[in-house]
Amino acid sequence: MNNAPWKHNTKPKNLALLAGWTVVFLAGVIAYYPGLKGPFMLDDFGSIAALGKLGGVSDWATFKAFVFGGTAGPTGRPLALLSFLIDANNWPTDPLPFKRTNLVIHLINGALLGVLTGKILQLLEFESRNAKWIALFATLCWVLHPFLVSTTLYVVQRMAQLSALFVFAGLITYLYGRSLIAANAIKAYLIMSLSVGLFTLLAMLSKENGILLPLLIGVLEITVLASQRQQPGNLNRYWAAVFIVMPSMVIAIYLGATVISDDFFNVVPPRDFSLYERLLTQPRILFDYLQHWFVPKLYTTGVFQDHFIKSTGILSPVTTALSALLHIAIISLSIINRRKRPLLAFTVLFFYASHVLESSVLNLELYFEHRNYLAAAFLFLPLVVWLQANVSRRLFLAAALGTTLVLGGFTRYSATIWQAFPSMVEASARKAPTSARAQAQYATVLFNAGRYEESLQVIDQAIQTIPNDNPLLLVNRLIILCNLGFLEGKEFDKVATAVSAKFYDVRAIKLYTSLITSIADQRCPNVSTSALRPLFVNMLEVQLNADPHSVAYSHLKYFVGIVDVHLGAPSKAVAAFEESLQAEPGAAHAMLMAAVLATNDYLDEALYLSDLALAHFLQGLQGDSKGTPITENDILGFQELVRADLEASPN
Repeated sequence: MNNAPWKHNTKPKNLALLAGWTVVFLAGVIAYYPGLKGPFMLDDFGSIAALGKLGGVSDWATFKAFVFGGTAGPTGRPLALLSFLIDANNWPTDPLPFKRTNLVIHLINGALLGVLTGKILQLLEFESRNAKWIALFATLCWVLHPFLVSTTLYVVQRMAQLSALFVFAGLITYLYGRSLIAANAIKAYLIMSLSVGLFTLLAMLSKENGILLPLLIGVLEITVLASQRQQPGNLNRYWAAVFIVMPSMVIAIYLGATVISDDFFNVVPPRDFSLYERLLTQPRILFDYLQHWFVPKLYTTGVFQDHFIKSTGILSPVTTALSALLHIAIISLSIINRRKRPLLAFTVLFFYASHVLESSVLNLELYFEHRNYLAAAFLFLPLVVWLQANVSRRLFLAAALGTTLVLGGFTRYSATIWQAFPSMVEASARKAPTSARAQAQYATVLFNAGRYEESLQVIDQAIQTIPNDNPLLLVNRLIILCNLGFLEGKEFDKVATAVSAKFYDVRAIKLYTSLITSIADQRCPNVSTSALRPLFVNMLEVQLNADPHSVAYSHLKYFVGIVDVHLGAPSKAVAAFEESLQAEPGAAHAMLMAAVLATNDYLDEALYLSDLALAHFLQGLQGDSKGTPITENDILGFQELVRADLEASPN
């Protein structure tokens, strides 16, 4: 390996390096600045809206309820939720401070990545100043890469950012402790144990894939550290077994248990793919991630990723097998040559190890860009090393400047699109014509802007392009036609027949509520409210919707109840609401039902549902309010208003 310093100017001043890092961080701020003005979106509301719980975070009780009440993952991700309090303690609130903090964390991660990269290069016996310049250039590529825009500007992805931050910090601390083994073994193992234990915990409390830190340390050990000619001291095998091997085995056993589970080959709603199909699809997705990284795009599909077609067999499509063989070959060659080419092996194995949870058999969405935030950290490093070894210092700096302009320009373009939800949706819809979510959102944006004809054109084109009668598109089209007064009974019946035969996606509660409201308000006089009831009753007969203890069943019974309210059948409505609450208890759910009844002047029934809400609240059953959680005072205040209306109403 040629790691000799450049022939000309062999001792670059520290001031030049400082200026270089200043350029990196300043370029990061300039590139991301337009996106800081963007709004909250999608999952932001699910995690951050809880700031308004119990009137905001103002004391220990409300602090504990917010920080330790998360539902985003098995741990609740309390550390990430805690970080949101840096920006606000109530809801609704301004998104700017949240996005600004995300950018700060991104730049801190860049600084940590630069330190970590420099340490790795020095372990590989690169000349100190060369290592610093290489680390700076490689970090610049990561900080400014447009593929990370959706992680940095999507507020809720602070969880992924913080997890990466603690992984980087853990690796740096581990390498420091590792360097002390020969001189002071006790101190070394104390620091190394702390780095694994503490930083894994902190990373996991930000996002669960922080559990991969011991595995990533193992990757560092078998590549970079194993290749050193002058070992800093042999690693104690018992310590390695406890702190590296055993945590990695726990991950392997967990994933293995998932593979042999009974429902591995079954489609479990709300997903439309099985875990088997997900596993088959991931090699193609990983290839797509790498393509986006090494061939950057001006704009990606962002948060709308449902357009990626699943693999249904090893040869369906054939790229499934080809991608899998390619990844196996790359991983195998990296392991075989890990001592001869340690840096390349480390880069490759770090990427795949970082994807071992989210890009394997866990029941997550198929594709998300933020999964590369940590995994892609070193992907450009071997290229930068090659460049430094084969070109002059002047050409190296010219390449760094060119990279800054290109990647920074791409990122600024993406950030400009992210500064408004409509522009982001439009760009995503144009980028992914087979994304039902993007097309439905775009049609809604156009409709809300008064561009009715364009809205219908978008939704009609999407229905033709996307197969299998996607309910999201079909129901959105009904809503648009209804609100324009164009919806006919035959059209509604045709769509209802198609939709009612499919499983219900619990994420569509607002969509179907909007459909009910549009028809019940007689915006489309050719469709009666009574036509809605068979739609939901028939959906309850679909096997995947029929479990009386499922969220899908609860939602469908809730819809039946709302329709019955509008049909003037309060007793039937209350019965349906009670079944909905049995499937998914919660004070918030009961109050939604009580509000529907009260709005339609069924005051006695509204009081009854509010009593159920109070009982659920006192049992600690809050439920998912789809917004700001309610309090006991909310329920009591509602009841007071209803009783006042009852007293004022004629007998």
